[in-house]
Amino acid sequence: MSNCKNSVTPKWFGFAIQALVLLATTDGVTPSKAIAKHIRSGVSFMRRIMAPLVKDKIVEAREGRDGGYLLARAPEDITLKEVYLALQMTEPLSTALIESTSDCSSGRVMNNVFSDFAIEAEDHMLSFLCNYTLADFVKRANHKSLESI
Repeated sequence: MSNCKNSVTPKWFGFAIQALVLLATTDGVTPSKAIAKHIRSGVSFMRRIMAPLVKDKIVEAREGRDGGYLLARAPEDITLKEVYLALQMTEPLSTALIESTSDCSSGRVMNNVFSDFAIEAEDHMLSFLCNYTLADFVKRANHKSLESI
């Protein structure tokens, strides 16, 4: 787990997917500045998004004058679940317990029920994301682009 996950929001998943699509459709190393421009962010923000992807070996980072990022594996071998888990949000939904009522027995029951539902929802989402790869996402994005022409 990366230290920069403290400030991770759900939007990071979208930014990460956009960055990965760029890497999947670009030959060779892609400079930080190009990725930042693609996701319409600053370079330091983009690097914070890329750090957990590098740590989890989804992306490789190359340093130096001609440095940048490239996919560590083929797009067909990277599931969206892996990307999501690399960018794990600050707290899972199941931790969104109602603090103000947790002291009374009905509050604790509500918290436990909410936690059960949230864990089940997270499991369903991970099962769904496991079925799709970065290559699937690129293919679907290309198809949608052609439809809009």
